[in-house]
Amino acid sequence: MSLINNEKIYKPTFIYGEHEVIKRNNFRYYKIDNQLVPSVTSILRVSRLTQDYNFSSRQIDSFEIGNMMHEYLDKYITNRVIEIENTKNCKIAYELSKVVINNIFPRIESFIASEATVHDNYNYAGTLDLLAEIDNKLTIIDYKSSYGRKSSFLIDEHFQQLAAYAIAHDNMYNTDIKQAMIFIVYKESYEFDILTADLSLLDEYKYMWQDKLRYYNEVSV
Repeated sequence: MSLINNEKIYKPTFIYGEHEVIKRNNFRYYKIDNQLVPSVTSILRVSRLTQDYNFSSRQIDSFEIGNMMHEYLDKYITNRVIEIENTKNCKIAYELSKVVINNIFPRIESFIASEATVHDNYNYAGTLDLLAEIDNKLTIIDYKSSYGRKSSFLIDEHFQQLAAYAIAHDNMYNTDIKQAMIFIVYKESYEFDILTADLSLLDEYKYMWQDKLRYYNEVSV
């Protein structure tokens, strides 16, 4: 994997803590200051009309590949050694990560944070994939891998996830995140889509997220 962004040294601007993730009844929590804080993705799932907890072997493979892709990209950004095991899923994850590196990282002016956990006053928590400067805008970026095109519902939900992280990061570190970006790479074709929400659209997704958070708080009492 060529280090095409070698001149852009990763220098994290903020200090992020490492927090244990606990799963209870198919719901994920972050343990922060001895409090169990619900994850953004779990809160979003609660708001869905239907919830499926029975995953096929293909879906389980997909989760594993996605997790490894995130691991490889984090190691790449932070200049750590990437070790690839000789398995099908590892090889797919490695190829997917190269698509991300070759097609989005050249646009990045500086890397601010990678795989950083944030929370909003203990109301919710989550781990953002990447915070970076693109076109002189502080941009929150999410990597997604998929076998097929995602529905508009899921795209909206992914942007709500990023909106939640943006709110939390801005509140914690007094930042001003201006845009959100989703990079979707497809597992079989290695094609990709880049979806962007500018500040006005990001604000709309923040309102949507706050509605989901209110609903979660109502039903979880």
